[in-house]
Amino acid sequence: MKKYLIFLVLILSHFSVYADGVKLSCIPKSPVCENCSEYQTLFPIIELSSNTESLDIEADESEILNGKYLLNGNVEVNSEKLFLAADDIEVSSVDSSILATGNIRFQDESYLITSDLLSATIDENNDLIATASNANFQDFGSGLGGANGYTESILKTPTSVLLKNSTYSLCPINENDWLIDADQIKLDLVNNRGIANNATVKFYGIPIFYLPKYSWVVSGRGSGFLAPHYDSYRESNQENKSHSITVPYYFNLAPDRDLLVALTYMSSRRFIYEGKYRQLIAPKISPDDEDSLWSIEAKYLPEDKITSLKRWLVNFSDEIDLNDKLHFSAQYSRVSDSLYFKEIARSNIDVKTLKSHIKLSYDDEENNLSAALLSEDEQVVNEGAPVYTRALEGSISKTLNAGTIMPVQVSLVSTKFAHDTKSKTAGVRTHGNLGISRQLNIEYPIIIPRASVAITNYSLKNNPNINRVVFGSGLDIDFTINLPTSMFGYEANHRITPLISYNYKAKKAQGNIPIFDTTDKYADIITFADLTSGERYTGLDRITNANDITLSLESSYRAIDAIDDDKDLLNMRIAQSFYTDDEVVSDTASTNYETRKSYSDIAASIDVALGKYIISSSAQYNPDTSKIVKKENSLTYTSNSRKFITLSVSDEGTKETEKLYGAYPLTDSIHLFGALDKTTSTGITNSETTGIAYESCCWAFRLAHFKTNDTSGGYNYSTGLELVLTGLGSTSSPLKRKIEGNIPGYSAKLR
Repeated sequence: MKKYLIFLVLILSHFSVYADGVKLSCIPKSPVCENCSEYQTLFPIIELSSNTESLDIEADESEILNGKYLLNGNVEVNSEKLFLAADDIEVSSVDSSILATGNIRFQDESYLITSDLLSATIDENNDLIATASNANFQDFGSGLGGANGYTESILKTPTSVLLKNSTYSLCPINENDWLIDADQIKLDLVNNRGIANNATVKFYGIPIFYLPKYSWVVSGRGSGFLAPHYDSYRESNQENKSHSITVPYYFNLAPDRDLLVALTYMSSRRFIYEGKYRQLIAPKISPDDEDSLWSIEAKYLPEDKITSLKRWLVNFSDEIDLNDKLHFSAQYSRVSDSLYFKEIARSNIDVKTLKSHIKLSYDDEENNLSAALLSEDEQVVNEGAPVYTRALEGSISKTLNAGTIMPVQVSLVSTKFAHDTKSKTAGVRTHGNLGISRQLNIEYPIIIPRASVAITNYSLKNNPNINRVVFGSGLDIDFTINLPTSMFGYEANHRITPLISYNYKAKKAQGNIPIFDTTDKYADIITFADLTSGERYTGLDRITNANDITLSLESSYRAIDAIDDDKDLLNMRIAQSFYTDDEVVSDTASTNYETRKSYSDIAASIDVALGKYIISSSAQYNPDTSKIVKKENSLTYTSNSRKFITLSVSDEGTKETEKLYGAYPLTDSIHLFGALDKTTSTGITNSETTGIAYESCCWAFRLAHFKTNDTSGGYNYSTGLELVLTGLGSTSSPLKRKIEGNIPGYSAKLR
């Protein structure tokens, strides 16, 4: 059975249609062959004549006989509609017909034809009609990658092309690795469809599929079968391997909307029905704005062979700009059960929860005003645990006196928290903050004092209400200087920023406050950003007491011509905080404070971006032990999405992890790709990906193998493959998404 399924993958990939990577666009685009170094044509393209009144004719000999021009020897005829070269050409002045014989080269606005016999006429609509026999043809009008082939006869009109006993391929000239061989092919240029009768698809000369009638899209995106996806895997409780095959069909409903349906057969689970609809919604304010997109996806397994349960997935998303200030966002993600990804999708097994939300946001940059309404929900999947969700949240923020030396920030956010576990404390948290800062009238250094007050109310279910008021103040003294210099051969700006920050926040016991959304930034490695942020915790359920001084130093070299997305050539950072209080607000439930040293560990980092190389290193240094207690290092080389490598090593003190991923081209057409995620402190491989891909102008193939830890002491293995014929097949498969998820930076689109 497995062998038959593999064969089915190969043959069905030809009974498919080019879908341009199933991209949506409000402006349809012609396909482009990205992997072709040269664009070859049957003969060099000639610039057509601009003379609308007569023909431009060159010939060794000519004579006029009974109203016909007889041209012999190296004849060339050029007009606004065609170019024709041949050994002999006969031009009739009566019916404007042309008959050419011997070494013919014919060109109109979109087609090239070579043959030994060709006739052309102009009909009553002043349209050109050309007929040739035993001809080679090429559709150069569709751009790079236009179709070509050989035919016993070709009839070319402005709206259609009729080919008899013909071949058809989108491979380069004289490199027809695959082709369609048919009794008759009709290319409807108006409706952008090709129809072949008694068509045989041949791959390297070997017939692999036959269809009595076959239809495809001549140019651009269109409806039809996409490249199937095959996968082999092993169920956790079975020794023998199982397999799955997905056959997708793509509906090109319009340039801005499409529908993808698929049938997946899992030998261990039975059939899965899938569908995904997408639609672009053009911006209403400015044509320069990005289009909004909404989509809905559903998968349904009527009866799982193993569990006898119905298994399903629903995923809906919508992003739309209602006007230039108002944005609507919605996401709904649900699966039938927590083991769906592990047992059915066999992907996303590291996801803990699925988030759903509805959000309406308002952003008025001109008046420095923003507001939002949010409602969210989460479903626990895989090995996740229930968490608090925002049943409803409203927020508003306004900056007064923006752009002056004394801006005032006012914000208010009220959130209703819910939890699936009924015993968990729930309720409404309302938090308001008023902050003011002022830049002193001193040129150097820049001194900015600030003050704030935060008021929080907890209206709890089945618990007393809690009120919290925390006053804060601070002072920033910035000694930044900028110096022109050079670095690594680049003209650069050297910015040196010594910064002294004083932070004060009143000490407030908070152990009786529930923790809805707060985490400790210092739980993993302490970074430069953590120390200089002035707040230890994320969220609002804990506000750190402070009477501290933080010293930081940043030195950066940035190329003069760098743009926003460019990294600094060299960036070095170091920071440390000094505490006057040996107690800090704790994020442990029912605990007010925990002890700490009078100073923090030192956070330091260095980042180098030189051409295609990026080197990053971060460390947390303990002054008491004079040791680095935590560190993260990474090295990245990126030439393109087919040639890169990234190595990262992290040491969290009790856990060491290594990650390696990249791709390497063996030739212009063949490349390897892979990824390894391993916890070296325990020797456990979290995930492993290996694969090879072949890409050319004509066809592409990819084979990938996956190994993942199933959290029960064993591993899951799976293998996927896909074959794509350029112009007849396209990739939009689970294999593509799985590879890109495991290998950041890799583009899994077969070209």
